[in-house]
Amino acid sequence: MIHLKVPFHHTPVRLLILLAAAVGICLWGCNNFNRPGKANQHETGTIDLDSIKRRGTLIVLTENSASTYFLYRNHPRGYDYELALSFAKHLGVRLEIKLVDDVDQMFDMLQNGEADIAASNLTITQSRMDSVDFSTPLYQTRQVLIQRKIERPDGSNTLAVNDSSQLHLLPIWVHHYSSFFHRLKELSTRRENPIHIEEAPGEISTGDLIRLVDEGAIPATVTDENLALIERANFDHIDASLAISDFENIGWALRKNSTQLKDELNHWLSSTTGVKRTKDLYSKYFDEPEISGAITFTLPKVSPGAISPYDSLFQIYAPELGWDWRMLASIAYHESHFNPNAQSWSGAYGLMQLMPQTAIRFGCTSTPSAECSIQAATKYIKYLNTLWSKRVFNDRERIKFVLASYNMGQGHIIDAQNLARELGMKDTLWDGNVAEALLLKQQEKYYTMKCVKHGYCNAREPVTFVRKILGTFDLYRSVND
Repeated sequence: MIHLKVPFHHTPVRLLILLAAAVGICLWGCNNFNRPGKANQHETGTIDLDSIKRRGTLIVLTENSASTYFLYRNHPRGYDYELALSFAKHLGVRLEIKLVDDVDQMFDMLQNGEADIAASNLTITQSRMDSVDFSTPLYQTRQVLIQRKIERPDGSNTLAVNDSSQLHLLPIWVHHYSSFFHRLKELSTRRENPIHIEEAPGEISTGDLIRLVDEGAIPATVTDENLALIERANFDHIDASLAISDFENIGWALRKNSTQLKDELNHWLSSTTGVKRTKDLYSKYFDEPEISGAITFTLPKVSPGAISPYDSLFQIYAPELGWDWRMLASIAYHESHFNPNAQSWSGAYGLMQLMPQTAIRFGCTSTPSAECSIQAATKYIKYLNTLWSKRVFNDRERIKFVLASYNMGQGHIIDAQNLARELGMKDTLWDGNVAEALLLKQQEKYYTMKCVKHGYCNAREPVTFVRKILGTFDLYRSVND
């Protein structure tokens, strides 16, 4: 279990100083990842809204996953995390996140008074309502079968299971505690051919099961459709088109005696602010997030042989890094498509797509000009290069670590280096070593290891980013030499 406390009031400068001293990186709202052997016990008796306000902290249980809570560019993100943070601010208290590995433990901790809310993509079921209360539904989703596409000789794809009457054709791996298991059992009792349900070990996450389907290690699993939309972008061979349930309500769980908290939560969720927040976050995390503005942006005309309207600025600032200016141009292209007004789902903005706290730290305002964005990005890259110069001595290798850190945050990349060392890989080589270790941070078995401090990572993004930047740089050099 992991404890993460998020301050309600802070100033960017003070925050950076405190966190730099605590963890050596710019990590907003998150302590080092550690897993104590025994959970901390909180006050006994009835814990409701009044005692939460006296305590000054709302304690929320969730999982480390692509939809609930994760770190992106050194900043906490996730649907449940951001919604919980908004509710805590509404209450006027801090948010404390406890990361828990499995749902069974989550419900036990909630009942034992170790937290106030369980917020982790929980389906509202009658069996769960026998022991806990639920909030007003946050959204609805369906359960879908995840199966591996079968490639035909002509290059097209087919599926082993095309409708729910064929579910018996594949063993389906799910967790016993999940709503997916109960849905499959329900369907199986109605069928002449029973469904072959395999119970997945608790230490293997739902994301791991999807990855195993993609790799062909297991034939099928089940997940919620909204999560499948997120995961589908990370894998090449999975299909999630077959729904096996009607739409089901997803909500937050509370103790039955937390009536004040439940009433206040439901009141906030139904308010104009709460409704807008839940809709905005659903769109942000489940509706194919992309850089806003980049699609409709029209790139100004450039001179023949030029890469962008900002070539002269890249040429001014790149020497501070000892870089070819076309490397900065490659980053800008993939970050914003040279759109100085671009803003991403994560909050990054501007030509170089810096996070707000990072931009401020390195001298940019909240509405940076193209030059300010390039100047701040150059300072940030210089900082990253200094950090990695103590760990990776080869200049050509180090640039890959710097690029990956620019994309995902140095914490995840340091984790990957530590993990590579732990697994006997070469921790100063990117391709086939640290990059492979980073990809392992998508699996619960690895992102919960003691040498990993920053948890789950959507690792395909930084690995692909490094490859794209270097490839674009080679292209720019070939046509501009």
